[in-house]
Amino acid sequence: MKKLLILGAMALFCGCSVLNGPICSDESAEIGFKITDSRLAAVLHFADGKANLSKGDLQVIKNVAQKAIETDANVLVYGHASHHTRTNDPIQRMIVNIEVSNDRAVNTAKALMDAGVPAEKINSMALFDSRPVRKEITRADQAANRRSEIYLYWFE
Repeated sequence: MKKLLILGAMALFCGCSVLNGPICSDESAEIGFKITDSRLAAVLHFADGKANLSKGDLQVIKNVAQKAIETDANVLVYGHASHHTRTNDPIQRMIVNIEVSNDRAVNTAKALMDAGVPAEKINSMALFDSRPVRKEITRADQAANRRSEIYLYWFE
């Protein structure tokens, strides 16, 4: 049941348009703040079905964390997955991709906290395979979609 609730929540989120950086424009108005600036700070790539961070990823995260701390930025981490899974069942595929994209987002967020970014400044979200950067024709295309994206943003 929990997995079906996650599926429903993710389907609702993915209908939201992304404007003004990584945050949905309607979302910031509802919360009562305005995004003044946002930037993509880093993209980390993962092996098929994996969510572990490499030493190189940790160095990138350390650099992003330093920038976030210096500029008092908030951080948003999106976890992504490729469409490809080992199952052909569409529900199972979505569940697997939600789980792996969540693990990627959470591991990235935890590493940012370990690098000194306060937890209250970090949000993470699993977007499964809903926002590919490439159409998946080759394995390289699939690899490009297995990622986490780290955005820095500031608001008033």
